[in-house]
Amino acid sequence: MIRKLPHLSVLLLLAFSCVAVADVDTAHHKTVYAQINNNGEAFQKVTASASDDSGRISLTGWLDGVEVRKIVAKPGCMGNGADEYYLENEKPLFVFSTYEKTGKKVEERIYFDGGRIVKWLTTDKSAPVLHGEDYESQAGYLNSHCTDFVAALKSKGTGKTAKDAQSVDGVFLGIEQGDYAHWNMRTADGREMSLFILRPGTSVSKVLDNPDAFAGRKCRVTWNISTENIPEAGGNLQVEQILDVEWTGR
Repeated sequence: MIRKLPHLSVLLLLAFSCVAVADVDTAHHKTVYAQINNNGEAFQKVTASASDDSGRISLTGWLDGVEVRKIVAKPGCMGNGADEYYLENEKPLFVFSTYEKTGKKVEERIYFDGGRIVKWLTTDKSAPVLHGEDYESQAGYLNSHCTDFVAALKSKGTGKTAKDAQSVDGVFLGIEQGDYAHWNMRTADGREMSLFILRPGTSVSKVLDNPDAFAGRKCRVTWNISTENIPEAGGNLQVEQILDVEWTGR
């Protein structure tokens, strides 16, 4: 499914990447990979399907609120094989792929940075070298598939996680800027609430552009509790984050 080129060309491509970018730092990729897998039970799990030239592809996705964090894609042409996409801002960060070649299991580990593949490893040791333009073409192919898969999965999601999203009414006070932006509000019962802004939807992004224009307005905020990697706090931390806002009055 992810292989635009025949298997031989893919393996050639992998060998090229291993030689060209062997010193790439993948610590961030490993941190995100562990974060997603460790917190999978807190995500909403949905299924969908897509298709490409190879046929139908079965998709399973894990959504943190409205954001897709992980995708497992199983195309019919791969038999027992599968592609696991680990996403950051709904773009590929790391892809782990398995398939069979001449009766043996092959594993591929593909690392992205800014939409480009920066490191590509394979357990097949017999691959010679391929040219860099094929390497770039394959990155574009993976990005395109990821975009299609995210759209298919989000159409099935509810915008909630296993720790269900909650709503609260109140008055918007403003945006506090620090290491992370926070949404400050006073709830209807008089409590002050400060919510992380990590993956703002369209409704929240509009406020970020000009928060003073919304200060003092009544609103209904959808929020949840999620576990996030916050390096400034030393690693994973449970945070309260805003997902969406609806304006209910002046």
